[in-house]
Amino acid sequence: MKTKNAIYTCLVCCAMSAALTSCSDFLDKEITGNATDQTYYDTPYKMQSALDAVYDVLQSDAYNNQEWRFGEAMADNVLGTDEGLASQMGQLVMFRFNTSNTWIRQRWEVNYRGIHRANQVIANINRVKTSTTAYTAYQQIRWIYGQAKFLRAFYYFNLVKTFGGVPIRPEVETATQLVVPRSTEAETYAYIEKDLREAAVMLPSVYSAQETGKATRGAAIALLMKVLMYQAVPGQPSEKWTEMTRLGAYMVDGSTLTMGEILKYDGQEDWESLRQRLWFKPRQLNTDTDPYETADTPLETMNNVYSLEYRDYYGQPLSGGDRWAYVYQWYADGEFCRGSVFEVVFKESADGTGGDTNEGAGIEHFDVGTTTMYATSEILTSLFGDDIRKEFTIHHQGNTPDGEIWQGGEGRHVSLKWYTPKKDRPQYAGDNGRNRRIMRYVEVVLMLAEALNETGDREGALQKLNLCKAQVNTINGSTKLYQPGSYGYVRDQIWQERRMELAFEWDRYFDLVRQKRAATVLHTFGRSRPNSRGLYFREGIHEHMPIPQNEIDMSNGVVEQNPGY
Repeated sequence: MKTKNAIYTCLVCCAMSAALTSCSDFLDKEITGNATDQTYYDTPYKMQSALDAVYDVLQSDAYNNQEWRFGEAMADNVLGTDEGLASQMGQLVMFRFNTSNTWIRQRWEVNYRGIHRANQVIANINRVKTSTTAYTAYQQIRWIYGQAKFLRAFYYFNLVKTFGGVPIRPEVETATQLVVPRSTEAETYAYIEKDLREAAVMLPSVYSAQETGKATRGAAIALLMKVLMYQAVPGQPSEKWTEMTRLGAYMVDGSTLTMGEILKYDGQEDWESLRQRLWFKPRQLNTDTDPYETADTPLETMNNVYSLEYRDYYGQPLSGGDRWAYVYQWYADGEFCRGSVFEVVFKESADGTGGDTNEGAGIEHFDVGTTTMYATSEILTSLFGDDIRKEFTIHHQGNTPDGEIWQGGEGRHVSLKWYTPKKDRPQYAGDNGRNRRIMRYVEVVLMLAEALNETGDREGALQKLNLCKAQVNTINGSTKLYQPGSYGYVRDQIWQERRMELAFEWDRYFDLVRQKRAATVLHTFGRSRPNSRGLYFREGIHEHMPIPQNEIDMSNGVVEQNPGY
């Protein structure tokens, strides 16, 4: 959302986890107005307020503090200043944790908080009353509904890739539904897919400049591609890989994709009923000027919405097109740039307020939370080799590109992606209004390349891979490209490009797990570390974290623990 002053309401403050966590945050508050759950959701404005609260979880310290711990600190791209077994953090990154680990519990709880808030929007969407039958009135509600579905899918994806199958919470909670057993991993993924397919149909490809930051069709399809990729197994034929190529061709090449195709519409639900369920204007109310969408209606083209080039929202070269344009993708200049598919919007408190009232990104210059994550020369050689991104992604102690002096200790190299330039520096220490990129267009192209290789089109895979590499070459005028070869050779080049391009973006650990090589990589990494970090990863067990012990206990065993814990 372009405005960073969204109104967050108390109606969705209940932070229910999958077991019996209460909604006391809401129930304990005195009602000061006349609105109730029966009337609160009856206008688009009120429903938008409820949706803002779903986004609000992404801005919280609780959410971001567990994101970097799991996605980045547990893998092999960084070391941290908190790796001792005396702390919960150290136990986590050493794979020496128990089922009551604080950060594991927080990851479970904060994502279910987002799911609960999304369910409030989805369950109550049909209470909205419109004062007109204009097409735009239905569209406004449909966009709110689609964003809630996207966000619910996003939170469930965080859970399933961390824990495996999880409880699917009912949209309307009742006293008899407080304890819900776990769904299987396949069932959880199917639930996520359905939300994303419907969101892709409901959402626009772009918003006006005043509404940037909201989830779009591109965000829904990009996340759907990633969800499919996490279900597919490298080296094994799968319809998941094949569908990724179709979705990628739509996003990257401009291929046609119909509403029926994205929904996998099979006719079991009457088409008009489906349209009305998703808040398309009912056929009987349509006029000659209103569009009537069918299963064969093609979605708007997407290949001109995003770009691999380092350009801002308006299409202008970042940082004036100089050699630092690559880095500026992560700074204020690059917010909602052509390479950003979905990002979390943050705002400064502007008065020195800290914590979640601040809505800061939790990144203080180079430090993340209370820990400094850094790389060593050995890690950087493994990660980048002689690639130019080593110079533009990592900073050694001394002066930054804009003259900031950072003294983090001899041998420590830190990510410029986490750096806040002086010109973007907030007035108060602790403030941070810099957005966090969740999905970038380059990842969409790399996912397409991987899917093409998995489905036998190595030439197409190499072409997409080299689109990404050619853009990187613009930094220093290099002509080096990736080379053709066998399936395994091309796949390894794609994976190495993913590691370099997406380095320090809080996704490395999960990438290793879905590639089925976490044990191999982390054991190798652990053998090079004095504290053997990574060597304690147990294959077949640590690919999934344990269900928090308090969830098992409160459910009286209905929620079952993962094997090996």
